[in-house]
Amino acid sequence: MPNGNEFSVFTLQSFMTVASPNASSDALTRLRIPRGGGVPRRSFFGGLMRFFCFLVVVCGVLTGGAFLAQSKGWLPNMDRVFESVRPQLEVRVSTVSIETGRSADATVVATGYLTSRQQARIGARATGRIEQVNVEEGSKVAANDVLAVLEHADLDASLAAVKAMAARSRSELLEQDVEIQRTQKVLERAQKSLAAKTIAAAEHEANEFQRDAAVARKISLEAALQLAEARVEEAEQVVENMFVRAPFAGTVISKDAELGESIMPGGMGEASGRGSVVTIADLDHLEVECDVKEDFIGRVTAGQQAEVAVDAVPNRRYQGTVRKIIPMGDRARATVKVLVEILDADERLFPDMSSTVYFLSASTEEEQQHEKPRIFCPNDALQTAGVERFVWIVTSDDRLKQMIVEVGEAKQDRTEIVSGLSGGEKVVVSLPQEFKEGMLVKTAQ
Repeated sequence: MPNGNEFSVFTLQSFMTVASPNASSDALTRLRIPRGGGVPRRSFFGGLMRFFCFLVVVCGVLTGGAFLAQSKGWLPNMDRVFESVRPQLEVRVSTVSIETGRSADATVVATGYLTSRQQARIGARATGRIEQVNVEEGSKVAANDVLAVLEHADLDASLAAVKAMAARSRSELLEQDVEIQRTQKVLERAQKSLAAKTIAAAEHEANEFQRDAAVARKISLEAALQLAEARVEEAEQVVENMFVRAPFAGTVISKDAELGESIMPGGMGEASGRGSVVTIADLDHLEVECDVKEDFIGRVTAGQQAEVAVDAVPNRRYQGTVRKIIPMGDRARATVKVLVEILDADERLFPDMSSTVYFLSASTEEEQQHEKPRIFCPNDALQTAGVERFVWIVTSDDRLKQMIVEVGEAKQDRTEIVSGLSGGEKVVVSLPQEFKEGMLVKTAQ
């Protein structure tokens, strides 16, 4: 079988023979197609080299442009870009405090939260649906004020029925008094007639029995009246249970149920019904519930004066006194709970606000306040390198910065900073790690 070239020549010769039968055979014999003919093929390795050279040139141009743009500030710092996508180290921080007055000389400092001495969630004593709510959050209430009312139309009807029964018993008792008076007079006439021997003794005895029966019936009617009045009191108490009243004077700090919701004593939610309508607290008698370390509880005594700093009111220090030391320690935290009463609470204080208590010593109580503010740093944040003391602070862009500080007097878990910090900085209180200047971190929540 002819290959491709021979087949082409054979076809061309056949065509020429058919088209021109008189053509010269010499001309046909001179027609040939070269066997190695066609377009020359390019070398594979040569093309690969040219592509590699082109790729090297492009990479060089891009690298040079990137260095030029970086030097001119046209591109961001690539180290910072790569750093932002890497996992960040999580650290715990605390704030450097600025203290003035007697609290700067306090030897014991504790943190805690404001609580109300009297605070209660007020619910109904019976099950029912709320018909009326008379208060909102922030409402001032007096003792025995009606906070809410439950539906009780059926109970009102029952109360009216038992009251009617009691009224009927009273009227029957009055009728019986009249009956006793009548039988008594009949008996008196019978006694006179018996003395005059105008009636028989049997008739006199019958009149006497009627008087005694009337007296006995009165006793029965009196007992029935007492029962009816007791039922009235019971029905009135059931109706009274439909009224939710304030047990003490205070302020409504939470509205726990709305109009139309069901109330059930001991209820915990939608499945079993609401357990309370509102929560009220006595905001005129606030105190701080704080934890004092066991090592320093010996410096705290009942009646000791203290200053209270509330985070929500930074420009005010409240005066307080130790009301009670709870005689029970916390084994896990090695602390003792202390209640500090605030003597000059105002309308800016609310329960559950975080606060700091500065327990004053007897000598501090008599000293005048210092005018110059003093800076204190947690002891956990201070680190030592040779003879230098330093702290790691977290800057506004969440980067670490080392600050050399000069320390002063140490008190409990804080130390006075003489120089190096100005107050308000966030210092790292985590365990020492491989920290580096400018390292990007995130603060623990």
